[in-house]
Amino acid sequence: MDPSLPDIINQTAGNVIAFSSAGQQDLNNQWEGDVRQNSKHSNSLQQLNNGVKVPPGPWKCSIPDCDKTDNLWMNLTCGTILCGRKYFDGTGGNNHAVEYYNQTRYPLSVKLGTITPQGGDVYSYDEDDMVIDTQLAKHLQHFGIDMMLCQQTDKTMNELEIAANMNLKLEYDNILESGAALKPVFGGGYLGYVNMGNTCYMNSVLQVLINCVGKISNKYLAHNTTNSEIPTDFGTQFKNLIHFTEHPGKYSVDPEELKPGQENGVRPALLKSIIGKGHPEFSSTRQQDAHEFYLHLITILEKEERKTPSLACSDDLCFEVEDRIKCNASEMVLYKSRKEYCLSLPIPLEKASNFAAAQAWEIRKSELEAAGATIKPEEIVKYKVNLVDCFTMFSAAEVIQDFLSPATNQKGTACKTTGLKSFPNYLMLQARRFTLTANWQPKKLDVLLDVPDVLDLEHLRSSGLQPGETELPAGPTEAPLEPDPTIVDNLMGMGFGFEACRKAAYHTKNAGPEQAMEWIFSHMDDPDLNSPLVIEQPTTTTTAVNQDDVQMLCAMGFTAKQATKALKKCDNNLERAADWIFSHADELDVEEPDSAPSTSSSLPDGPGRYKLRAFVSHMGTSTACGHYVCHIRDKAGRWVLYNDEKVALSITPPKDMAYMYLYERM
Repeated sequence: MDPSLPDIINQTAGNVIAFSSAGQQDLNNQWEGDVRQNSKHSNSLQQLNNGVKVPPGPWKCSIPDCDKTDNLWMNLTCGTILCGRKYFDGTGGNNHAVEYYNQTRYPLSVKLGTITPQGGDVYSYDEDDMVIDTQLAKHLQHFGIDMMLCQQTDKTMNELEIAANMNLKLEYDNILESGAALKPVFGGGYLGYVNMGNTCYMNSVLQVLINCVGKISNKYLAHNTTNSEIPTDFGTQFKNLIHFTEHPGKYSVDPEELKPGQENGVRPALLKSIIGKGHPEFSSTRQQDAHEFYLHLITILEKEERKTPSLACSDDLCFEVEDRIKCNASEMVLYKSRKEYCLSLPIPLEKASNFAAAQAWEIRKSELEAAGATIKPEEIVKYKVNLVDCFTMFSAAEVIQDFLSPATNQKGTACKTTGLKSFPNYLMLQARRFTLTANWQPKKLDVLLDVPDVLDLEHLRSSGLQPGETELPAGPTEAPLEPDPTIVDNLMGMGFGFEACRKAAYHTKNAGPEQAMEWIFSHMDDPDLNSPLVIEQPTTTTTAVNQDDVQMLCAMGFTAKQATKALKKCDNNLERAADWIFSHADELDVEEPDSAPSTSSSLPDGPGRYKLRAFVSHMGTSTACGHYVCHIRDKAGRWVLYNDEKVALSITPPKDMAYMYLYERM
């Protein structure tokens, strides 16, 4: 502020600078990170009678050799003002607030500058999370701060999260088509799902599956259950949501006709509870990865199909991926196939049509950030990549080093290519927009995809062993998968625990550091993340079970048939079988055929020609925060935007910014 100007002018200018525009406020409100919980310390916090009174500012970190005047946190026990954590890029504070907690164990701190009559940012070091202090006004008054007179002078944690990506506002505007007069639609097929707190990822995936994959809706609408099963039965609750989606009645009306207190849309709370039961992530109120949720939902659909074969519907989305491995020494080949429900596509930035310009912008952006200069949205240059190039990279030949050839019994090289053995009725794609920087930091690729409405993928069809090819002989029993030490070392260098890094490498099948990093970030809150890794032994061909182990399980109250099934599922490992039998109680009495039909013969297959039917978009810097919406092409051929309970016709559907795409066979 200019001291030569009158106080009223300085005050007015300060208010203007601190004011958030209506659009920014809407963005802040739309933004979804973790839902904050009431702190357990709110009603029991001990405050010292040390006479400390905190002035209205300016503030400075109380550590003598620290000059931080922003990102300051006041401890609510003693009133000490200290700087916050240092971020991975060197910005932020100097960790003095967290170091002070480690010394004193005083649990709650409030970020100065974020306090308004509505509240403020409070962090609980003991609970290791942002929390709600229900007694914040009282706790502030203890140090002479009247919350009702406070104004925001610093960015909140939500605003900092948004500001961390200068593209976010632009991304938000483009995906939600901000500024365009979108016409609301309502009635059958246009029911909104109310956001119950970080449930936009679930809402978007459910909208796509229910509105697009007719077999799913038809099968579950014909599903019958007894009344006693309704509260906890997935089939019943899923059926209810499908029914309301197709026949919404008063839950989907013209927004202008809404009565006071009336809500457009339904709240699928019971369904969320059932889907998330027993899952450390989807049972929480945290934001999640829509792709992971989709795969979890598919797992539930498969489980329901095993219990009730008449519900079989997931096969409309299922297909086989086939790997062809050619031993370069013997020129013999090996074909391996696996079942998938989503094709994950890499994004080759080097194939961008504007690669040179985008590279130049990356350099320029680094210079601007180093200088602390403002980046204007119109300056941003995004990579532009064609989706066809993503498929090319997916199927490109890959050299396998140290390949132990069953033909020569020696190590050498092999060539691996990948194709599709079958084409589903609906093909779900995931664009791998999340990667790691050179400094091993997670990053969302700033890329626009040129996504065609029509895809012809027949050139990717793989048909197994061809005339003139000789199949590699069967090799020795496959050894148990061991975590790649290189991947483990890379992750440990970033500060993660040894066992967490081993698990990340193991559960991603040593696919690489990027995939392992994604796994860690999506399992950060798992209570057993740092517990020792249990490596599963490869399944043997024998079906015999140890009868002593059967008797052990029977002594726990299970039948011999159930015990035998559990032991077979777990390769005769008694400890694992005991865990399996308790976690799969609903599958114990499901009959399974002695010999399952081959996967390829039981899956739908047809021409690999598709038309884009829907896509799910993500706004934010990582899948653990931000916001999800979906766009669906309706029966009239119009694109419709589903933004939780808000449903409207789309004018310019942002296909180039989506995270997941659903294609329908033509």
